[in-house]
Amino acid sequence: VVWGSGFIKEDEEAFGEPIVKAVRGPLSRQKLLDQGFSCPEIYGDPALLYPRFYNPIIKKEYKIGIIPHYIDQDNEWLEQFKKDTSINIINILGTDVNLFVDEVKKCDMILSSSLHGIVCGDAYGIPSYWIELSDNVIGKGFKFRDYFLSVNRKDTEPIIIKPETKL
Repeated sequence: VVWGSGFIKEDEEAFGEPIVKAVRGPLSRQKLLDQGFSCPEIYGDPALLYPRFYNPIIKKEYKIGIIPHYIDQDNEWLEQFKKDTSINIINILGTDVNLFVDEVKKCDMILSSSLHGIVCGDAYGIPSYWIELSDNVIGKGFKFRDYFLSVNRKDTEPIIIKPETKL
C-alpha cells in the first residue's frame, strides 16, 4: 500500500501490484498512470502531518540551518560554517526524529540538499530552500519537483552551491 511516497527518478518503474492511496506529487502519479496503475489525485508527503503529533515550543538559536543530504555530509563548502554560531549544520541521519525536528525548529531558515529537510521546514512553517551541494543525489531533482508541485511551491530549481558560494 502506497501512501505519500513517490518515485526518486524519472526513469523508475513501479513493482508489484501497488494499492495507491496517495503519492508525493503529480509527477509520481503520472508515472503510475503511464505504467497502467490506478492512482488517485491525492498528494502530499506524510511528514507534513508530523506537527500534529509533535510540535514543541523551541527557542530560535540560529539564523540558518543547513541540512545536507547524507551523501553530501562531507561537502567541503560546509567546512566554513562549522564554527559559525549563527549556523546549525543538521545531520539528517543517526538521530531521533524528534531531536531532528528540534534542531530544525531552532532555525529561522533552512537550506537543504535533502528533500526531507525541506519537507520538515515546510511542515513547521520555517522558510526552506533547496540547495544542490553536488550532483551525487540520485534522480536529478525529480523527487523535489514532484513534492514542490504537490504544495504549489514556485521555487522549483535548486540553488547551486559551489566551493566559492557565499551566504
